[in-house]
Amino acid sequence: MTVEDSLHELETASYFGVLRYPRSYGNLLYSFLTFPIGLTFFIYAWVCLPLLIGLSVFIVVLPILYIFLWSLPRLVLVIGYLTELFVGLPVPIKEDIPKEIEGSFFTKAFNALKDKRIGRSLVYSMFLALPYGTFVFSLMTFFVSLSGGLIALPVVYLVQLGRGLLDQPWEQWFVNNMPVWGIILVLSIAILIGILMIPAVLQLSNKLAIWHARMVQKALTR
Repeated sequence: MTVEDSLHELETASYFGVLRYPRSYGNLLYSFLTFPIGLTFFIYAWVCLPLLIGLSVFIVVLPILYIFLWSLPRLVLVIGYLTELFVGLPVPIKEDIPKEIEGSFFTKAFNALKDKRIGRSLVYSMFLALPYGTFVFSLMTFFVSLSGGLIALPVVYLVQLGRGLLDQPWEQWFVNNMPVWGIILVLSIAILIGILMIPAVLQLSNKLAIWHARMVQKALTR
C-alpha cells in the first residue's frame, strides 16, 4: 500500500464526530510523543554522523559509519509501527525496507547514501523530527491547557475567592462590580467554550498525527 492509497477515516469526520472515535485520543497521545521521538532522532543523528565523518580518515570507522546509515531506516520503521498503532496508517511492507546495501565492505557506507530511503531517513532525523515534534508538542500543550483551564475556571475561581487570593486589581474589580448573575454567566461561558474546544483539539491532533504518519511513510517508501 502506498502513501497515496492510505486514507484515514478521521480525515472526513465531522466536528463533533471525532469524539466517538477512540483513535482520536490515541492521536492526541501520539502528538505529544512526537517531541521525545524527534529529540531522540535529532541527538542520534547529530552526534553520530559528524563524529563518524570526522573519524572517517581511519578505515576502521567506515564499518561503523555503514552501521549508522544502515540503522536509520530501521529506526524510522519503528516510528512507522508506532504510527500504525496510534494513528492507524499502515507502514510500507517489510520487503520495501533495504536489507542489503551494494558494494564491498569498505564502500558500503558511501554506497548507502545512494538509497533514497536512507537519505530520507537522514533528512528526517536531522532536520524534520525535532522541529516538527517541538511545534506539535507546544501547540497541543497550549490548546489542551487552555481547554482544561476554561472548564476548571469556576472551581479555580471559588477556591481563590474562598482563600482570599483574588488580590489583583482587575480581580478585585471583577468581584466588587460584577453582579452574581454576571459572574455565573461569565463562568458558564468559559465552561462552554472549554467544552466546545475539545473536538477542535482532537481535530487538530488528528490532522497533525496523520500528517506526521504520512511523512514517516514517505521516508520508508521507494
